[in-house]
Amino acid sequence: MRILLPPSETKLKGGHSHTGLPTLSFSIQDPARFDLMSAVESWCRDSPEAAAKALKLGPKSIDELANNVFRAAELMPAIDRYTGVLYSATNVCKWTTEQRDWAATHVYIHSALFGIISSADQIPVYRLSYDTKVAGRALKDFWGEQAQIALREMAAGDWILDARSAGYRELAPIPADIPSAYLDVVTANGGKALNHFNKIHKGELVDALVAESPDLATPEDLVNWSNSVGIDLRQTLDSITLAV
Repeated sequence: MRILLPPSETKLKGGHSHTGLPTLSFSIQDPARFDLMSAVESWCRDSPEAAAKALKLGPKSIDELANNVFRAAELMPAIDRYTGVLYSATNVCKWTTEQRDWAATHVYIHSALFGIISSADQIPVYRLSYDTKVAGRALKDFWGEQAQIALREMAAGDWILDARSAGYRELAPIPADIPSAYLDVVTANGGKALNHFNKIHKGELVDALVAESPDLATPEDLVNWSNSVGIDLRQTLDSITLAV
């Protein structure tokens, strides 16, 4: 199984020094990455007011534009860089070296700027969302099919549990011939879909998976494993439902 997560808007600053641009998994995406990084850098430098508005930065946050400089930027693993509620719930700070190694090949993230990356990939701080138009240009214009090709490489004959939000799924849909299931989070009583709070429970599921590091060849295996450890997962036609 491969689990694919959305990024978070909030990110931890700092990291270790690095020369040049980051080297990331699935190099098929490098042309889009380099074009997008260059476009974002020049946009934030040359049109800061327009960039700040498009990036939804208020007057108190406009200094975040300075984060969008990527050459020789400080790096840290993506799983540590992202600090939103999903990532806080993973308890990544307690993962062992062995658990991080398992996550590196089973837990992936879809970044608006970097495409499909491993949780272990070293990335800088940045500000960009799936719906941002860079100088009026939609991100789909940059990515084309590169992220979808990377999804094929990521799957590597396995199946994908897609925990992304709808916007990221639209930016890079999983090809129809790759076995996958969307992760939905609902209330146990009544099956009402959760919105913001679904991120916490997705993070807790990642934490449980990393702790056990199970071999789950099919969605049925995931459901059986989760029920054995007290997590209420249920399989439907094209999704896995987490009831909380």
